Amino acid sequence: MDLNGTKGASIIEEINNRASMIPQYKDHRRFNQGIFPHFLRNPTYTYWRSNMAIILPCCYDYIPLQAALCLRHFLDFVMHATAEEHTEDSLTEMEESLDAYYKYSPIFQKYSPSGLNFPKNHMLQKYAHDIRSRGIIKGYSTTSSEHQHTIDVKKPAKRINGRFDSLSQMANFIQKKD
Repeated sequence: MDLNGTKGASIIEEINNRASMIPQYKDHRRFNQGIFPHFLRNPTYTYWRSNMAIILPCCYDYIPLQAALCLRHFLDFVMHATAEEHTEDSLTEMEESLDAYYKYSPIFQKYSPSGLNFPKNHMLQKYAHDIRSRGIIKGYSTTSSEHQHTIDVKKPAKRINGRFDSLSQMANFIQKKD
């Protein structure tokens, strides 16, 4: 599964080529330049969801079976979790997909510096309970607070240069904004 080097570059090129060859159909994004995220600077949720819908058919024969199964169950989980409506059956299917993802995910542990032991991976276990108690994910997304963080912190930080005290500049900017 090593995608570094010349062979890896040709595999990525072939996967991107496959993605660009998928015929256009209703409500599907075209991937003329490929499906890997480095082609976009700030991919949107819509881009990622469209990407997830086609990634497995584009790369299944380049990855081990266990990796393909892990990816498939993760994609199933995400599609269930981000659905507009849920029933008890759909939430059960989502939990089953997550269990299968965890079953097959050890193949990726050697590629993860943390061995896949990071908070977002652990938080997946809480989705079904949260959806049952709070409703669909769209209703309690962090997107708006992340956008506000970009406005309050990231954009002003780009204007700061190394000659001044950045902490006081940031504090002044936020104070002026309030």
